[in-house]
Amino acid sequence: MHVRRTLALALAVPALLAGCSDDPEPTPKIPEPTSSSPTPTPTVSETPEAESPEDFIRRWQAAADEMAVTGRTSDFMRISKGCQACATYAKQVSEVFEDGGKVAFGGSEVLAVKEDTDSPPTFVVDVRAAKLRIEVPGNEPRVFPAATQRYRMILKPEAGSYMMANYSVI
Repeated sequence: MHVRRTLALALAVPALLAGCSDDPEPTPKIPEPTSSSPTPTPTVSETPEAESPEDFIRRWQAAADEMAVTGRTSDFMRISKGCQACATYAKQVSEVFEDGGKVAFGGSEVLAVKEDTDSPPTFVVDVRAAKLRIEVPGNEPRVFPAATQRYRMILKPEAGSYMMANYSVI
């Protein structure tokens, strides 16, 4: 079962630094609004930055981890269209929850993402997964110890991001 083989999303929070100065800040002159001039509406003209393959892989794995502990497959499948291994994994997770089961999983950590080939975009991904416990009423609990695993992930470019086309244990 692939439930224990999921990756965790690593969040990066940027720090904003501000400089200090002894000079007083200038006071801007703002004209008084008139009743005949409309207030300008701000517009967004910047194009969003494209998602990197590594960021997508981390986001995809976060969706996989979330699916594993909640049984909700929609977010995971939305970014895995056409991936047969992903559909099989989602079905296995759904079956656990449909049978009244539950999953205890501490998530996983992406240790490395290395490009293998560029066409199609293919990556070798090392993942450390926490201990996983699957309980389904009427069955003995299944426990998988924490482990590190290597995957091959093939991505499909899609609108400034990617879809997971296939993944497999290597």
